[in-house]
Amino acid sequence: MSEREKLLNTLRAYSFAAYEWNLYLDTHPNDKQGIAMHRKMSERAEELTKEYQRKYGPLTASAVTNPNCWDWIEEPWPWD
Repeated sequence: MSEREKLLNTLRAYSFAAYEWNLYLDTHPNDKQGIAMHRKMSERAEELTKEYQRKYGPLTASAVTNPNCWDWIEEPWPWD
């Protein structure tokens, strides 16, 4: 497995965990530990997203930052 794939899999895991904590908090909105875990997973997913995009390009079309080039199509797409 390439470094790109490893990073993307780690990002997916943290994003999934953040989403699962989000669902949990929908039914347990006052759980301080759950809120802390959601924040931790979300922050890590955000860090990994920034790292991935810095190294390999945008993960979504809305993440394109180059004003001169539509670099969304430059690299292999995240699911390739």
